[in-house]
Amino acid sequence: MFFIILNCMRGEYVELPCPFCDKGKIQCWHIPSLSVIRRRPTATFGNTKKRVTSPDIWLIKSGCNVCNKSREEVEKELKRKGII
Repeated sequence: MFFIILNCMRGEYVELPCPFCDKGKIQCWHIPSLSVIRRRPTATFGNTKKRVTSPDIWLIKSGCNVCNKSREEVEKELKRKGII
């Protein structure tokens, strides 16, 4: 049985628009989900299954600099709208 791991806990900085005023920029650190491909080789064909083992992780680094909303308020609103 072989395991291939894709998207290994690499993160990237992302700037999202403020959910309240749409003018400010919110700095976030996004870590995409971890994908694991499971492969069982056979003599003729291999059986491959893909599983996602961890959810996306969003870390909000700052609040809005235009409307002065705090980091917690921005995070709650982004989750409510389904953006993160």
